[in-house]
Amino acid sequence: MQNGTSNEWLSDRAYGICRLSLLSIYREPVVGSGLTSQLLFGELYQVLRKTKDGQWLFVEGEAQAGSGWILASQHHDLTEGSYTFFMQSPLHITTATLSRVIWEKSIVYLLPGSQLHAGNQEIFDWEASFSFEGSSRPFSKKAGRDELVETAKGFLNAPYLSGGRSIFGLYEGSWLHLIFKICGYIVPNYLSQLLTAGREVGLSGIQAGDVVIFSNEHRIPSRAGLYIGQGQMLGIHGKVKFSPFDPEKWITAENKSKQVQVLHVKNLMGS
Repeated sequence: MQNGTSNEWLSDRAYGICRLSLLSIYREPVVGSGLTSQLLFGELYQVLRKTKDGQWLFVEGEAQAGSGWILASQHHDLTEGSYTFFMQSPLHITTATLSRVIWEKSIVYLLPGSQLHAGNQEIFDWEASFSFEGSSRPFSKKAGRDELVETAKGFLNAPYLSGGRSIFGLYEGSWLHLIFKICGYIVPNYLSQLLTAGREVGLSGIQAGDVVIFSNEHRIPSRAGLYIGQGQMLGIHGKVKFSPFDPEKWITAENKSKQVQVLHVKNLMGS
């Protein structure tokens, strides 16, 4: 770590909200240290500590959006009261490939999964304002399996990016996190945490919209995909794309080999 960037815990918790189209979260308080995640417009976070020079903040995103270091210059401060209000206010999630909103008299472009808090203290009143252009859906409205699959297809050809969390770059965990968020569900942003999320259904009970988590030769989760039915899966192999996946063939392959190739098949929709 560079000189002057040793960090200290804050005596009082601080709060923030992303007011950029995309806010990068780094592994260390150094540009180029690698991404752990990214925040989208409207997503909330707590500030846990900062570097002694005040140039970096360690944040933890709400709804399992990820944690790490952000530049203090990109931080948008919230009072505890405003933070609580936003946490409790009705939430809309953007669904269009690119939406836009007027905020502080400037245009901000919004990526899929961005948040808009509906209420009289937010940037606009949903029922009276024309400042938002795009499409969105209430977070409280839970999508079914067909809508979940269609949402996943909306990310087709988005490139792989370690730590990325937008249509400009994704990895398996962040991609699944965004799909489910847009559809009204909170799931982990990191692949390893998906193992303890949702309900195990197994290959014999798999349905479209279930998540399949693969292991490597050390039985460590290495990649994941979304089963979309009819022998097809969506996953990230350089980019988001279709690949063949026949559950019956995988069951047969597992019966013939002692090596476990599929760790878990998970229903993350809570039903």
